[in-house]
Amino acid sequence: MTPAARERLLAGGTDRLVDLMLDDLLDRPITELVDPAWLARQLAATARQAAADPQVEAFFRARVSDARSRVPTGRPTVPAELREPLRDVLSRPYVPDRELVGRLLDHNTARLLLRNLFQDLLVAFARKLKPPAAAQRMAGGFGGLGGFRGLQKLGEGIQNFVGEEFEAQVEARAREFMDAGVQRLVEKMADHLCNPALVADYGAWRAHGLDVLLATEMHQLAAEVEKLDPDSLVATGAALVRGIAGQEALVEQFEAMLTSAMAASGGRSARELLGGLEAHGIELVRSVMRERARALVDTEGFTRWWDEVVEG
Repeated sequence: MTPAARERLLAGGTDRLVDLMLDDLLDRPITELVDPAWLARQLAATARQAAADPQVEAFFRARVSDARSRVPTGRPTVPAELREPLRDVLSRPYVPDRELVGRLLDHNTARLLLRNLFQDLLVAFARKLKPPAAAQRMAGGFGGLGGFRGLQKLGEGIQNFVGEEFEAQVEARAREFMDAGVQRLVEKMADHLCNPALVADYGAWRAHGLDVLLATEMHQLAAEVEKLDPDSLVATGAALVRGIAGQEALVEQFEAMLTSAMAASGGRSARELLGGLEAHGIELVRSVMRERARALVDTEGFTRWWDEVVEG
């Protein structure tokens, strides 16, 4: 490469080449850039190779293990500029669909939770009540005979028996009540979650959850993640990838998705589809590529390529 050629490249030649490439990609119709059949075959082949390579699972397992071994101290550090928008999103009024919530709560685990919770509350409340007044007066009458110690103990025994019997009946009635009313409790919970008058309260609750997480020590959050057994999650993820890659119709599925996306583009370019939004991200890409292109000019590999292609 001659010094003059190098100077022209660094003075703007590589920048113009990068601009030509990016603008061509942005302005060309999507359908010209992507061949669904070819790309589907490449994606399927890549997925199958990754699924069959034991090093892929080992790679992710090593990354997870490394992250688990480097849990930082202190609390999660989230800048205020990010924390406030997050709180705003979480606290926004949201009323879920009543029918959808009802179906989500229609599960035996939800019923078991409500049954145990409210049954315990009912029993605890009933135990604070006194046994029937007539039984208490009868037992108390024996206690009033202070000179007859045996009769007094008999009265205390009757009172204890009455109390225990009363508690047993209360617990039995509570179980009967919960068995009969648990479905109604599920419906009331769904009504409560979908009550438009409570949207602000639930929004504040979600924001409170974010505040609690951000105020929790990292080691405690990491301990909760450990309960999920990350090693088994990696193995499950690998099995999921192998299952997807092993489908005979994988190529056809990829091609159908890509063809549908191409049809939805309507022959428009990436610039048209993004509607001007590409300027924000593409300019960053353009700047990075220009910088790397200028740096590439000074490499031996680029000089050899230039001499072979341009100068013959």
